[in-house]
Amino acid sequence: MTTEIIIAAAEAHIGEVGGHSTNIEVTLTLDTSVYASGDVLAATQIVTACMRINGGKGIWQSLVLLDWDDQAGALDVLLLRTNVSIGTENAAVSVTDTNADEILGIVEIVAGDYVDLVGSQIVVRENIGMVVDAATTDDLYVAVISRDTKTYTASGITLKLGFLCD
Repeated sequence: MTTEIIIAAAEAHIGEVGGHSTNIEVTLTLDTSVYASGDVLAATQIVTACMRINGGKGIWQSLVLLDWDDQAGALDVLLLRTNVSIGTENAAVSVTDTNADEILGIVEIVAGDYVDLVGSQIVVRENIGMVVDAATTDDLYVAVISRDTKTYTASGITLKLGFLCD
């Protein structure tokens, strides 16, 4: 007679192996004066605990941008490995070579990417598929560059960033 042994799926060992998905929401802090094309829309801000472990790697899979102010402005969303400056909000981008080296990727948003929700605008980007890695923590950072002339309220844009983590 044969006895069947069933082992439930789990991490029954020492170590950190396996997948982990996360969706982190960031409300950008913005200047309330009109922006020019090429200005820093949102200075570098933290995307808290988006990697599974300190120094972890993963895939930046998705981005949902909600424009509460109904502006539908063209912009670039930058994902950074560490908390480095790309410049001052509502002033021209000013990135040193060392700081530019911390940029993991950029997602460009144009006016045609938005879906009009009457009082707001939304962009959904799926399957970004960009491999990213944190430095020494489980955090990454985000900054945004305006590519248009628009005016926003202090918290007029929220981002939801989706990651698939090692």
